[in-house]
Parts: sequence; C-alpha cells; structure tokens
Amino acid sequence: MKKLLLCVVALLPLVAHASKITMSNPGEQELQGGKRLCTYENSIYLFTLMTRSQSCPYSRTFNTEDNEK
Repeated sequence: MKKLLLCVVALLPLVAHASKITMSNPGEQELQGGKRLCTYENSIYLFTLMTRSQSCPYSRTFNTEDNEK
C-alpha cells in the first residue's frame, strides 16, 4: 500500500502541469505581402502567429512547450 501511495504522489506533478494555454487580445502588426503578425504575450508566455487574414483571432489556444520566451 505504501508503494502505491508513493507512486501516486510522485505522479501528481506530471498531471498538474498544464500543456495548453488560451490567450486573448493579441498585438497586431501588418507585414509585406498582405500578411499579419499576431503576438500573444503575458508575463510568462510569448506566442506569435502569422496569418493572411484581415485581423488576428481574438483568442487562441497554444501548447506551452512552444513558448518563445
């Protein structure tokens, strides 16, 4: 029983680690060729997205492993 409890306690940090984050209200920059650079940033994460759309998506879900900071 102690071994099982020890295994469960050891695995808790792995389960608690979030692998995705949804961010909103991006910074927008228009680039040449009709492309747009969308920058989603907070104090911990920085994600960029390049799109051909007229505007950046207001919110977007990212994988935290792709963080650029």
